[in-house]
Amino acid sequence: MVIQDIMNSCSNEQVAEAAVASIGGTFARRVRETATRRGVRPGALAASAVLRFRSNARAPEFEALQQAVAGDDLPLLRGLAFIVEPTLGEGVDRA
Repeated sequence: MVIQDIMNSCSNEQVAEAAVASIGGTFARRVRETATRRGVRPGALAASAVLRFRSNARAPEFEALQQAVAGDDLPLLRGLAFIVEPTLGEGVDRA
């Protein structure tokens, strides 16, 4: 259910942006910096990563996501970070 919640809520740009801000710290800074380089808002970057994950991830990736959020106090935020982290700092504009 948590995975479905991540996919449904964080694919929305405004929700994703609020979630990134809520995570804060180095992660939020890296999202902002990457988004700025790509000419998009942080929420758009995060939401597009979620949409790509939902469309392209296979069973092993979904299992890894499930393991990452299992037992976490804030599983939605942990899941979003898990999905977005690999896209940060990529040289290719994928947003």
